Amino acid sequence: MKKYPLNQVTYYSCFRDMIEALPQGREDEPAISWFTRKGEEHGVTLGQLREDVRNLQSAFIHHGLQGKQIAILGENCYEWLLVYFAATYCGSIAVCVDVEQPEETILQMLKMTDAAALIFAGSLESICKKHADDSCQKFLLSEGGDYPNVADLIAEGKTCRENGTNLDESFAVVSENDTAAIVFTSGTTNYSKPVMLSQGAILTNASDALANVAIGSVAFTSLPFYHTYGLTCSVLSMLIGKAHLYINGNLKTVMRDIQLAKPHTMLTVPLMLETIHNKLWMTAESNGKAKDLKTLLKLKKILFSLGIKTVGKTLVAIREKCFGCIRLIICGGAHMDRSIMEEFGFMGITVLQGYGITECAPLVSVNRNHANKYDSVGLPSAHCEVRIDDGEILVRGKNVMQGYYKFPDLTEEAMRDGWFATGDVGYLDKDGFLYITGRKKNLIVFKNGKKLSPEKLEEKIRQIPLVKEVVVYGAITGATTDDVQVAASIYPNKERCSDMSSYEILESLQAEIDLINRDLPMYQHIQMINIREQEFSKTALQKVKRHLV
Repeated sequence: MKKYPLNQVTYYSCFRDMIEALPQGREDEPAISWFTRKGEEHGVTLGQLREDVRNLQSAFIHHGLQGKQIAILGENCYEWLLVYFAATYCGSIAVCVDVEQPEETILQMLKMTDAAALIFAGSLESICKKHADDSCQKFLLSEGGDYPNVADLIAEGKTCRENGTNLDESFAVVSENDTAAIVFTSGTTNYSKPVMLSQGAILTNASDALANVAIGSVAFTSLPFYHTYGLTCSVLSMLIGKAHLYINGNLKTVMRDIQLAKPHTMLTVPLMLETIHNKLWMTAESNGKAKDLKTLLKLKKILFSLGIKTVGKTLVAIREKCFGCIRLIICGGAHMDRSIMEEFGFMGITVLQGYGITECAPLVSVNRNHANKYDSVGLPSAHCEVRIDDGEILVRGKNVMQGYYKFPDLTEEAMRDGWFATGDVGYLDKDGFLYITGRKKNLIVFKNGKKLSPEKLEEKIRQIPLVKEVVVYGAITGATTDDVQVAASIYPNKERCSDMSSYEILESLQAEIDLINRDLPMYQHIQMINIREQEFSKTALQKVKRHLV
């Protein structure tokens, strides 16, 4: 594949430099916008964003919070971002709390990270009141409740500045090596670890994403800000890349907001694209158009292979109905099915798959606009080295974490001579593209010594129309842990099987599994099927919590 130069992009060493530089000459341009539940649009300009951050960070310093941990608890909103920016601007540490976790886990996170202040959504006030540390200051993200809110703090900070309180000298202590944030790992295992990321690691990673991918002028995200993918790639990268960013904090209004925002670029996870893809085909089936659509897509595949990449009126109409103005989708967090990416490509939508991990701020690799291999997770980012050690992916670079907060033993275990061991299994091809074949701890090991990545089989099973979610695992059938059979736990698509009995569902799935087994080595055959009544428990990035299966 022919290589082409990286995109030109600005790099920042600390958040203060970024916040101060973004509005220069563009103060009145839109920065961040959002829609209310009624569909009313609100937003701030780059100049307003900078002024709000300046005032809020002044309030943080006034309250003695500089250099201390400030925990943020809430769903996506402008105030959430303000707290993060203001904390990192003045040298405090933003603690990004995953609010999808149980109450006990949230309280444990707050205690674990020594939070000096909690800034939280009203819906979480009862939980935050239980945080027993009396020295911990408490504020609300928005109005209402028993505590001052972010708007109050902004007004307070503005008064400090207007009264001539000079706080500029405090900025000199903030450098690229200072910890900017503590972010918890996604929690697909039985516990989440607090990851320390430096100012330079996060900002370099955000700019590296832009060096690989050219974005449009309007972007949309509903990814949770308390994960690095949602914050670094979908917020910081978009702002640095001069895109007008629309944010969403309510999954019920995502599709409506996409149509209202009319974005060119969307950042998301595979589950959302799979959901849209499934609804597209169900609509085609109910209208009696599925056969015609399959024929059209087969024709487009042939034409695309010949270099003829016109979309056509029918697919344009489908694209506009499903995606509005979107032309570029950046997808990460889990593996994306190749066939779905191809079909969206035939409609004129480029899907770029990437790979990241919290400990790497998060981006490790991503496909490029004109260097895109569907089965891969792309090329390593500019400031990130990747090597394979006994099948495991190792990462070294400026984006790698400083360590796990107050867990030096876990940090030492994760690092190998300066390389972070991701726990993911994969390989690099001759062009330098990275491929993920599975998760090391998920490997099924058989008595004959052979190993199987369950993710490979899950990808095949997910292509069965009746399947909505699946987890493949090794079911122990003997006295030892390596005496196993391959099993599949399946949550059926309720819309497709609403008129089927449990026996009919199992019979239909077994027939499809038999077809898959026919092309597999004997030891990989799926020998057990378990039908689930409920969806799998997932993280905020929609990764299945496999330890709960």
